[in-house]
Amino acid sequence: MVYIGVDIGATWVRCAVADTNGKIIAKKKIRTLPDYGDKNVMLLRLKSTIRSLLKNLDAKSVEAIGVGSIGPLDMRRGIILRTPNLPIENIPVGEYLKKEFNVPVYIVNDCTAAVIGERFFGAGKNTENIVYITLSSGIGGGAIVDGNVLFGKDGNAVEIGHIVVDYDRKLRCGCGGYGHWEAYTSGKNIGIFTRFLVENVYGRDKYDVSILSRYSKDPSNIKYPDIVTAAKENDTLAFQIIEEIAEINAAGFATVTNVYDPEIISVGGSIALKNPSELILKPIGDKIEEFLINRKPKILITPLGEDVVIMGAVALAMNPDIIPKKFRD
Repeated sequence: MVYIGVDIGATWVRCAVADTNGKIIAKKKIRTLPDYGDKNVMLLRLKSTIRSLLKNLDAKSVEAIGVGSIGPLDMRRGIILRTPNLPIENIPVGEYLKKEFNVPVYIVNDCTAAVIGERFFGAGKNTENIVYITLSSGIGGGAIVDGNVLFGKDGNAVEIGHIVVDYDRKLRCGCGGYGHWEAYTSGKNIGIFTRFLVENVYGRDKYDVSILSRYSKDPSNIKYPDIVTAAKENDTLAFQIIEEIAEINAAGFATVTNVYDPEIISVGGSIALKNPSELILKPIGDKIEEFLINRKPKILITPLGEDVVIMGAVALAMNPDIIPKKFRD
């Protein structure tokens, strides 16, 4: 028997086939949406990707499908609702895959899947209290407390990207709320935060002589890799922006620590995985104690890398009892 794991992100969908030991046999990555299309296009692409992975296998050997997806979700019906980082909504992933492959399909938030992946295969194998945080297009989290995966009343617990880090409401999040962590330091919004800093803190003159201006005359188009590259060239403004980002991230990590009291915070997502740790995790580690009341946890990059959500989705397919009964009826 084999299990299918699916990771649905704002930019990429990753699919994998795993054996009964959780070892990945085959995997494939595609864009969540091309430059055109609606939810039907997305679902058709998802189906064809899974079928391509099964081309050398008997489709009847699939035992179950686990899905970790951006949210918020309607877990009971397996639907992706209106996510801030995807221009489509009400996507019936669970029902669609169940009908196409005639197997049970279990869908949870992608970061919930990731923390399950850490618990079974990664940094949390011997840990009862662990939080996973993704720093990517958006910011999200999953938590296991005293061995229990947190789901909440609708399955959307641990939406940490929408922690309020700025009650003055300076920047608006993609979800419509103000002052949310994700509005400041997510990959999608770092440029907007950079523009805010240039206009309100550092001044346009400083930006115009910065290496950053080579990448874009408009600060709102700056990406995190641009800031990292400029910092490597000892650009003063780039270092200052990294410090501002680290301050907000540290406040977010500290809030997570104060609420869930984890032994480990495992960090993934493209910002964390594709940039130097000394410019991502080290500044957070240096600043987090300014905001803590609980003991500082160990903070590390996920050992599962890009596969952390897929591995959690596989673990979910293999162990559906992790999901509360109210979401499986």
